[in-house]
Amino acid sequence: MNMRFYFAHSLVIILLFLSSCDWGSGTDDVDSPNLRALTAQEEKLVFASSKFAVDLFHQLQKRDEPNQFYSPYSIHQALSMAMNGNEGDVLEEFIQVLRFEGMSLQEANKAAKSLTDFLLALDPKVRLSIANAIWYRQDFSIHPEFKAAVNESYRAEVAGLDMTNPQSVHVINNWIESNTEGLIKDMLDAIPSNAVMYLVNAIYFKADWKYQFNPSNTYSGAFYVTPEQEVEVDMMRMDGASELKYFNAGDLEYLEIPYSTGHYTMGVITAIDADLDEKLQDFSFDKLESWREQASETDIILEMPKFKMRHKLEQLKEDLMAVGLEKPFNPNPLNFTKLFANPTESMYISRVIHDALIEVDEKGSEAAAATVVEVGLTSVDPNQPRVFRLDKPFVFFIQDTHSGAVLFMGKLGNPALLE
Repeated sequence: MNMRFYFAHSLVIILLFLSSCDWGSGTDDVDSPNLRALTAQEEKLVFASSKFAVDLFHQLQKRDEPNQFYSPYSIHQALSMAMNGNEGDVLEEFIQVLRFEGMSLQEANKAAKSLTDFLLALDPKVRLSIANAIWYRQDFSIHPEFKAAVNESYRAEVAGLDMTNPQSVHVINNWIESNTEGLIKDMLDAIPSNAVMYLVNAIYFKADWKYQFNPSNTYSGAFYVTPEQEVEVDMMRMDGASELKYFNAGDLEYLEIPYSTGHYTMGVITAIDADLDEKLQDFSFDKLESWREQASETDIILEMPKFKMRHKLEQLKEDLMAVGLEKPFNPNPLNFTKLFANPTESMYISRVIHDALIEVDEKGSEAAAATVVEVGLTSVDPNQPRVFRLDKPFVFFIQDTHSGAVLFMGKLGNPALLE
């Protein structure tokens, strides 16, 4: 497939197992964004999902992978659906880890629906789709309250599936492929004999840059993995200066690169000197909020790498347990008591799989993740536009500037290791 745009796709699959052997948004020609004030519950949900995104970011940095890309929004949605199958202490653990403190389950569900609707309708020039689906073993009876909640709040398709049939895996894989524009294929190789449920979220984002890069300006340049190690990349360059929001946070710099009408942006964080990872150790949601508020429009000629990244997290379970979600991963009669109407043996989450893809080129990009971007600084005459060169490791993320919701996050540390 010829991808002229920057695409980002992600999905999360949660497999629920018994401890024994059982167990979009369409676009139109209207250019104006659909802005409105957020409700109090929507604001709480933005804070919850963004704080969860930062928690997960710090945990994933422990993997010591130079390049990462994922969708915290997608993971948060899939786990929020799973949350609805629980009560008592297990439900409280979901609420704490997903940062829903101060919200009831019903309030969280209602906010999830309305915030997703807001994001889908925000910018008619941005293509965004968010889809959910649940399959369960067909000889089980789904709990009516659980089905009603995920239908209403997450618009999840819920269906029984003959999980003993080897061909059933194609039902799930085909749905994933269809809802990621064919970019995520054959997610599952087989359905284990003790699987009883799959909860799946897929998110797709595609947009042009507000200020595009002229392909004739793209050149082969250096990207400094470390001050001593450089690799060659295709470096894009804007024709002239554009007004980009920028903030100098001392050891770190924050930049927003707008898409379309400017209501979706790629946020970038990079270190002024080396050691981005060290300087991000105390990175928090509050700091991100502060940088967003203090960023001001600055005339910048931007140079940044052209790249494509796919990142699959096969064992996200360990990372989620590390941030505090432990009870659902251990077989216990108290797990998922609101999932099925008929009694079952103890259940637990056996795996969480996440797969994400992003492509950035001169025309645009697609995102649903946090992005780490490291930018090299060039001294310039104060009367001339500054050249901002992203030629060293950086974190990057795609966000809605109105609500502050973070859809995707990523880190580019060594382009030479990308496929």
